[in-house]
Amino acid sequence: AVVSTQSTGERVIKDIDEGGCVDSYMQDQLIILMGLASGVPQVRSGPLPLHTKTAIHLLESLTTAQFTVTKDPNPAPGEQSYVIECRGIALENAYLTQSNSCPNNIA
Repeated sequence: AVVSTQSTGERVIKDIDEGGCVDSYMQDQLIILMGLASGVPQVRSGPLPLHTKTAIHLLESLTTAQFTVTKDPNPAPGEQSYVIECRGIALENAYLTQSNSCPNNIA
């Protein structure tokens, strides 16, 4: 367990040292939320792992969300960072806009 915890911590530090604001395992989770959001959310990351690229591809294939990935124009020395930006689909929860009631009075 100690080795596992240590290697996990080292991976998080590596991701942040490369310029990301979250670790590579959190990136693909943020992609989903960015695709559903309104506006143009952005996140800075290190090099994109395959699971992040896959999440972007799936969201663009299944929705009208549009992602752009650009090299960070002002990285800190030694960083290889990117900015992931998305024009999300602005999904809204219809049940929250109806006075927090469920359809057909189902509780």
